Amino acid sequence: MDERVTVAEPIIGEEERENVDHVLDSGRFLQGPYVKAFEDKWADFVGVDHAVAVTNGTTAIQLALNALGLQPGDEVIVPSLTFGSTATAVVHQAGVPVFADIDAETYTLDHTDLERCLSDRTEAILPVHLYGHPAEMDEIVSFARKHDLAVVEDAAQAHGARYRGSVVGSIGDVGCFSFYATKNITTGEGGIVTTDDTDLAERIRLLRSHGMETRDNHIDLGYNYRMSELNGAIGTEQIDRLSGFNQRRRAISERLFDELADVEWLTPATVRPYVEHAYFWAPFEIDTDAIGKTGKDVWRDLDERGVETRHRYTEPLYKQPVFQEHRGFNSDFPWSENPRDHAYDLELETVEQVAGNMIGLPNHPSLTDEEVARVVSVVQEYGT
Repeated sequence: MDERVTVAEPIIGEEERENVDHVLDSGRFLQGPYVKAFEDKWADFVGVDHAVAVTNGTTAIQLALNALGLQPGDEVIVPSLTFGSTATAVVHQAGVPVFADIDAETYTLDHTDLERCLSDRTEAILPVHLYGHPAEMDEIVSFARKHDLAVVEDAAQAHGARYRGSVVGSIGDVGCFSFYATKNITTGEGGIVTTDDTDLAERIRLLRSHGMETRDNHIDLGYNYRMSELNGAIGTEQIDRLSGFNQRRRAISERLFDELADVEWLTPATVRPYVEHAYFWAPFEIDTDAIGKTGKDVWRDLDERGVETRHRYTEPLYKQPVFQEHRGFNSDFPWSENPRDHAYDLELETVEQVAGNMIGLPNHPSLTDEEVARVVSVVQEYGT
């Protein structure tokens, strides 16, 4: 068998290595000038006034919700198809995630389902720009403004994506990014919060560092969510590479979409004409009836043929045990004190049809044209 084609691969250059060596030689490993440079460059890239670097994308969401004033028992509307931390970050802030259905074409939060999710406890909407495709932010923001709700963008999979010309993370009240190893760019592990609200940014800076106003003056219940200098040293260089990385991701993904268009059991995801997709995934939906196999079967079979694929979010979040059984806190916790009020016995139409049927084909920038051709060949031959 030919060498395996991987679905994701971090790309680290000499500049990142030199920066890390500089940090190691300096002995200053805590948050310092490299983190500050990373924050400034990311704020400029996104087009916002402030960017606050933190430990990861999950804590970015948690800090954003805290800074926005989420109170115990307050509800946050989240999509039902995404990574679990979008919703668990709400619970960690004593809030209650309320699950919305997804758009049948882009798989992001379905704005037409927001009215059903609304209650007198709703305080925020948390759309996810899933797979790199922006959610329908005009409709989401309009609904939020009408009902006096905050909008927190989960842009963990959408670095550099644009919606009607605006970079994601600059459209809602707050944007939250992850820089995990397999993202469009990486800091090894890390996250960042973006906003134009100066007071909000200052509160997030306070909260990420133990709620300390000065070294010996704790004025709020904060966290230890600071980014290290090592992460910042990598990230400052990665930002300069992002546009090139995304161009290559786009070229590979569009080639896959085009050359696999005639595969009857596989449908490429829709890309709306007014967005710029970041292609964290090259997403395809499997017609399980046409091929007679489950999404997991396809994922496993392609892997055995030397093509690694992404196959995640195989169940709607409301079917995950942590939400079904309110695991994690005692019975007096707002999320679980009245489980009958928040029993996730949902059957949302679109997500039930989609969950488990999505795969992402390899599209990382390190792939050669020959490797992309191999992916196309393997997929075309599979199922025939």
